[in-house]
Amino acid sequence: MAINQFPIFILPKKSIKQKFGHIPEQLEIKHSEWKKFWDNFVGDIDGDIEPDFEDARTIKWWKEINVDILNLEKEIDKFITRASWTNGLNWKSEKSEFDHDAYIDINENGGFIDEFQFRTDLTDKTLVFLNSMLELCQKNDWILMDVQGNLSKPNIKELSKLIGKSNAHRFLTNSTKFFDELSDEK
Repeated sequence: MAINQFPIFILPKKSIKQKFGHIPEQLEIKHSEWKKFWDNFVGDIDGDIEPDFEDARTIKWWKEINVDILNLEKEIDKFITRASWTNGLNWKSEKSEFDHDAYIDINENGGFIDEFQFRTDLTDKTLVFLNSMLELCQKNDWILMDVQGNLSKPNIKELSKLIGKSNAHRFLTNSTKFFDELSDEK
């Protein structure tokens, strides 16, 4: 992942409301548990190994949500090309000056979405890709989540609040300070 990319998970708002009765500002992500999981991971990335803890990334938010995957693919195909290195549901702006991508992981057993995410290049001032993804989310009543579990409505105003707190934004606004702070953390 390029440092100038801002990663975003897409979640169905309906499932979050069903679980919590409302849309909270943040969902829990157990970063220390994920670190342990990946430190001990020895399997095949495409295998059936699942984390043994629950957080916003492991909950099957899409399990009860009916999504026409073929139609969704066609919608995303309209504004970003498929990645050349896979036959799966991966998109990448490989021939562009900007580094955007999108990914959908389908649960092989249930046929529902396991994970839906995209990364937008914060150096792209045209906002074509980002606006297209936000419009797709708005049309389907989906919500956005950053890597810290913070939730955002799918609009530029709300998302810019999360972007402003991100490492990508910190790097792009003052890369020297960003690297100094990284070395201080270690």
